[in-house]
Amino acid sequence: MFAEPAYTNHAGNVVSGWPVKLTQKQVALVESALCSQSSPTNSQLTTHNSQLSTTNTYPLSIFPESEQRRIAADFGQPRVPVAVKRAIAGAEKAMARSRKRAEKGLCTQEESDAFCEKSASALRSYLDKQVKEGTITPAERKALRR
Repeated sequence: MFAEPAYTNHAGNVVSGWPVKLTQKQVALVESALCSQSSPTNSQLTTHNSQLSTTNTYPLSIFPESEQRRIAADFGQPRVPVAVKRAIAGAEKAMARSRKRAEKGLCTQEESDAFCEKSASALRSYLDKQVKEGTITPAERKALRR
């Protein structure tokens, strides 16, 4: 059994459900009648459609910014700051460049693998630090899958 995610609106009321649709202005949350998995995906929610109780659409403006970020992360589209996005993109480009160099014989595969592991480790450390500093939330960190 698992608990559905719950989000607190500006009035302090709790709204629960899994985000299944997210736009810039609205979120659709599904309250599941069957709670057997830890974190169902959108496809799992659709598959078990006959077992779902209700889908409610809410304007995002009723939630504080921190809750809007949690909703986006739970939906799988984390809203992280630009600096974090740039760091991720930079690390991915560097690793891709290293793999390409190895393909062309400009470095050995072992050197490329070592560089990629070092870069991935540095990126993980950076993201952990951003969570610790409060720049990104743990839910956003998890959604980034790094």
